[in-house]
Amino acid sequence: MRVERSRVTRRSYPGIGMLLLAAALAAVPLSSAYAYIDPNSAGPLYQLLFPLFIAVAGALAALRRILKQLWLRAVRACVGFFRHERGSSTDGEDLP
Repeated sequence: MRVERSRVTRRSYPGIGMLLLAAALAAVPLSSAYAYIDPNSAGPLYQLLFPLFIAVAGALAALRRILKQLWLRAVRACVGFFRHERGSSTDGEDLP
């Protein structure tokens, strides 16, 4: 059986994006900025966050079997709870 999907057609307005960008730029006040931003100003943030990211990724990689077993146990408990509540099937089928 084949299901037909209806197409929603949208009109595209060429140049509307450029017009909105021009309007946004026209609304920005033009004033001089007397500030200097160091190119390495994000360096300390990178030095803090990158080792933390590596540590979390390493911990997840090391614990992936345990996390998978815990997840499957939680899913089986939820499915068992809802099957028991509905009373439709209590033949003890296991999830794959």
